[in-house]
Amino acid sequence: MKKIVFVFFVLISILTLSTLTFSTTIEDIKNLSKMPNTLENAWGEFIKYISENPDDPSIGVLGEILSSKKYFLENYKNAPFLEPLIQENFNKFCSSLGLYNNSLNPEETQLLLKIFPQIPLTLKRIIETGIMELNSYKYLYKLDGIEKYVSPFTYQGFLQIFVDKSIKSPVFLDKDMENFVIKFIPKSKLKDINSILSNSTYFLDENNFLGAYKLLDFLKRLGIISPEELQTYSLLNKYFELKAKIGELSSNIYIINPDELEDFTLTILNITEQVINLSVEKNTLYTLLTGIIKTVRIRIESSNKIIFNSYPDKIDLLIEKSKDPIKSELLELKNIIENSVFNKKESVKNTEKSTDSSILTTNENIKTFNISYFIFGFSIIILIVLFYIPYFIPSHKSIEFYMKFKLYKIALKLSEKLLLKNPNDYKTYILMARILEELNEVEKAMMAYKMAHKKKQNQDLNL
Repeated sequence: MKKIVFVFFVLISILTLSTLTFSTTIEDIKNLSKMPNTLENAWGEFIKYISENPDDPSIGVLGEILSSKKYFLENYKNAPFLEPLIQENFNKFCSSLGLYNNSLNPEETQLLLKIFPQIPLTLKRIIETGIMELNSYKYLYKLDGIEKYVSPFTYQGFLQIFVDKSIKSPVFLDKDMENFVIKFIPKSKLKDINSILSNSTYFLDENNFLGAYKLLDFLKRLGIISPEELQTYSLLNKYFELKAKIGELSSNIYIINPDELEDFTLTILNITEQVINLSVEKNTLYTLLTGIIKTVRIRIESSNKIIFNSYPDKIDLLIEKSKDPIKSELLELKNIIENSVFNKKESVKNTEKSTDSSILTTNENIKTFNISYFIFGFSIIILIVLFYIPYFIPSHKSIEFYMKFKLYKIALKLSEKLLLKNPNDYKTYILMARILEELNEVEKAMMAYKMAHKKKQNQDLNL
């Protein structure tokens, strides 16, 4: 009898120990819920746990998390953010939210806060300090109604850093960052950006012009730009218009006919006058114009033709108002034009003095000219062939080759060809963005930078 009692006691002990050893804990259920294929199992274990531990205070919180995950799993099976949401990986969730083209409604935002309760505090910290640890946090604007949970004490830190980053890095202020600012920063506070700009020296550096222009354009579209900054915006707008015109001239300078050189040169002089009169820093424009003036002078010299019918008086005024190196190039251009006009007048006088002598001289000149023209033309053909060889071999180097010659339209076509062959090449998107900046296609440049960033992220994830 004693043996039977002892055996029974041992069996009860073993069963009790087994039950204690293999019982499911809250942490076990949480871990099960972090994978889409075991989320249903987690829910089943949770129901069992409730029946066994009805007084556990953590039941309510875990139940809300599991319910929220089940909702998103059922309704957002193909959403890019689903997997990091189930895994409760906040940083990865924010990055994948950038790939989602829609917004979550207020009810879904409430469910999401059960999974990521740190979102309001994260946004509050960003707005108060201006420090955004990850750029992907800006995508949190896609959570409708989230702003109701954020009550910052101050906006000044954010505004100062926002202005600084926007101006120094043009890609920073993209459409997503604009939406983030519009959602979380009241217009009455955004107006303070005008004061920050008026007390700064950002506009003294030409490298900041693109970022400043984008920021002022943002304020203008919101209708909160001050009269002083609106004037600055107009100047920068004129700056980029002139830069685009200069870029167009650079692209066409090698393909215009000799008969068009006079009109082409006069156009250059008109743009030079506008640049000189522009009251902002413009060293880049001066550098670009200096190269064009030098090139057109060389073309006039090598044309072996009398290009100008009369001397343009405007050039003297431009020489007086400009400074080196553009002044030196204008002086040399002036000499070439004067010689051209003088040679034409001398030619007319010689014709009047002696028709026969002129005819003889003309015949000899024609022969000499024909030979020279043939040699020159043959050389030009060879140069053109060599110049266009990279066009038929699309690569990063061939794009950069045409960019060095300011032939941005050709470079743009090459980048498009290269993307047709390899749509995932983020480096080509970066080159395209640089070209579009030079062509003053600001919005398209920003889209190219954004595509480059996405392609780079995808490439890094695949690695």
